[in-house]
Amino acid sequence: MSMLSLSVLLLLPGILFCTAEVPTYEYQDRITGEILQCKRCKPGTYLTAHCTAAKDTQCAPCQTGHYTELFNYLNRCLYCNNFCSQNQEVEIECSPITNRVCRCKAGFYMMEDFCVRHTECGPGHGVQAIGTPTEDTVCEKCQKGYFSSSSSASNQCVKHQACLGEQVILLRGSAFHDTVCGTCQSLANGGDDLRAVLSASFTGSRIPRRDLKRLIHKIIHKNQEDDCTGDSALPKQRGPLVDVIRAWLAQASAEQLKMLAKSMRDSQFSSIGTKLESILDEIKQQDPTCSL
Repeated sequence: MSMLSLSVLLLLPGILFCTAEVPTYEYQDRITGEILQCKRCKPGTYLTAHCTAAKDTQCAPCQTGHYTELFNYLNRCLYCNNFCSQNQEVEIECSPITNRVCRCKAGFYMMEDFCVRHTECGPGHGVQAIGTPTEDTVCEKCQKGYFSSSSSASNQCVKHQACLGEQVILLRGSAFHDTVCGTCQSLANGGDDLRAVLSASFTGSRIPRRDLKRLIHKIIHKNQEDDCTGDSALPKQRGPLVDVIRAWLAQASAEQLKMLAKSMRDSQFSSIGTKLESILDEIKQQDPTCSL
């Protein structure tokens, strides 16, 4: 029988005899042959000498780094052998009465004996239940009227804002972005309202890569000092190409935004302008005087 198995057998009866009185164990006196009921050592101590007819059980405190959790008659304390691994932290430190207890650090949860980072809910999804040290994040799709524009392991879906007063809906909210409110004048003048509408024109659109590249060459590179004329400098995939355009949109001036809007409605960019025209049609349904 291994030392660990013996330790478990010696400790386990302490649970069964856990009463108001100190639990005991049977011991036969080697000199008299008498069967004695010796008191067990309390948690945090270990046995140094069995009881006799004249003396109680002798116990001693556990040394640093060792423990006994239950009433026992072990001849030595157990070693605190639980060490926290990667992405874990100490929940309960080793003490005379308990082994070290570890848990996953904030942002991680236990899966198959490893601490794994909590799942982030992607755009269009919010957190239904925040992850714990033992459970992963639970995500849910944003319901109608709510949105999430980023990936997060803690943020819930947010309700779309309501347009007030003279404001019109420049961009109807979706599961991926908030409603954009503004006025016809702010849209015509350029700035953040037009920036949001133009950016949305690329959301969910299956625009051919050749049209995206032509737009980048005609508008973006034309307005940059470092004019990259070759396709080799551009990403090959549609998503990264759209990211290039949106990065430019984020810092473009009002005049540059209006120039881009005009180019997007140009016949040579019909595939790009389709979504923009659809957005403008919705705006005009609210106020026919709105235009770019």
